[in-house]
Amino acid sequence: MPGLVGVVMCVMCSVAAPAMAQEGHPLQGSWVGGWGPTRSLQNRVVIVMEWTGKELAGSINPGPKAIPFRVATVNPDDWSVHIEADSKDAQGRAVTYVIDGKLDHLGSYNRDLSGTWSVGSTRNQFKVYRQ
Repeated sequence: MPGLVGVVMCVMCSVAAPAMAQEGHPLQGSWVGGWGPTRSLQNRVVIVMEWTGKELAGSINPGPKAIPFRVATVNPDDWSVHIEADSKDAQGRAVTYVIDGKLDHLGSYNRDLSGTWSVGSTRNQFKVYRQ
């Protein structure tokens, strides 16, 4: 019977490993959270990111008024992320989003990305979680 347990464990591991490997790039997917001056005063945000095999692409608040990334870089040495995106403010004036963060809990499916979120000259903190 101990031999059978070993065989079953080997089969389970061989099935689980490819399933975990299919997850893809650590930043791939939808991220939900908020940005703002305090934890109680937050603007809800959704970020969708895709690793194209060469670069990080994505958008802020996907949908009809999505804000596509203009620049997105990842440093795999420390998993820091830099994103820039251009949009318009409520008055229709051009505004640039600059997002600088660090990926935490890399080994977890529900990892998070946090750091600074700047809109024009206003700088706030943000935290988003992968869904």
